[in-house]
Amino acid sequence: MTEYQRIKGLPGFRESSVDFDALRRAAEYYMMEGDLEGLLKVSSYSQIVVARVMSEGAFSPKLVSSLERDPEAAVRLYRQVRWKLNRRARSLFRRLVAKAVINLAARGMRGNLEEDRRSSVPYEMGMDFDVEGTIERLIERGKRVEELDYSDVVGLDRRKREYSAVVIVDSSGSMSGRKILSAATMAALISHRVRKGRYSVIGFNSEAFLIKGAGERRESVEVVERILDLVPLGYTNIADGLARALEESKSMVNPKFILITDGEHNVGDDPRRVASRMRQLHVIYTGGRMSRGARFCRDLARLSNGRFHQLREPLEIPRLVRSILA
Repeated sequence: MTEYQRIKGLPGFRESSVDFDALRRAAEYYMMEGDLEGLLKVSSYSQIVVARVMSEGAFSPKLVSSLERDPEAAVRLYRQVRWKLNRRARSLFRRLVAKAVINLAARGMRGNLEEDRRSSVPYEMGMDFDVEGTIERLIERGKRVEELDYSDVVGLDRRKREYSAVVIVDSSGSMSGRKILSAATMAALISHRVRKGRYSVIGFNSEAFLIKGAGERRESVEVVERILDLVPLGYTNIADGLARALEESKSMVNPKFILITDGEHNVGDDPRRVASRMRQLHVIYTGGRMSRGARFCRDLARLSNGRFHQLREPLEIPRLVRSILA
């Protein structure tokens, strides 16, 4: 049995006797093998050990491949060790994880959010044309088919419809652990999927703050990186987040409003007053069970004629995003 094989089966992971050197050797092995669950296991004992190994070593092809295969574990690991990594490793790891999340969007959400929009325009050579519209025009002009010329043909302009969206992410203290993990992943997926349209991403805790403005042009991966770095702290001022969303939406056409929260509102104005001024606010509830927060989220969705969704586990995220953006 090799040294690495012995470490991989180390029973001491469940015992208090595991020393620093054993943890370090285990982390080095898991790094080389691309074993994210192994790294998460070591991290549960010492985030500093994993961060040091990642900061000092290279990101193996197996590790990069594992990040692509399991973005959920990749996000968990990044959020556990990010502030203990050196600047180089944190920047590289964050970029790899962001790309893994983006690839998840591409794999898990088939089809294009952009839809054909046809409109009648003057016909030009090579353009598609509307047969029924052309016949109606001939009838209106009292002309026979054999008298048809280019001025009678109704052209079709196929253009892409770009979606507008405002994503509002709760990053208050109550959103720690699995909640902020799910919220960040979902916000990142939505942001990437609507990137060709006009969109904004807003975070909030005690007050709202802008992650990506509607008028800003940013690479999708950069927006995802910013979302991944959200830190859960402070109070939960949902009203301020919604008010900022309304402000951002003024430059958009028929935007979708998407709020991701546990609904534990505890500071600021009553969010229901703001929600009643919004059109179809989709509320993603991140709490684990139906509670006061869940009932509050249902109220927000109902007041805006939107929909309520409960996010029970990260595996549901691609399906929920498809449903919201359909």
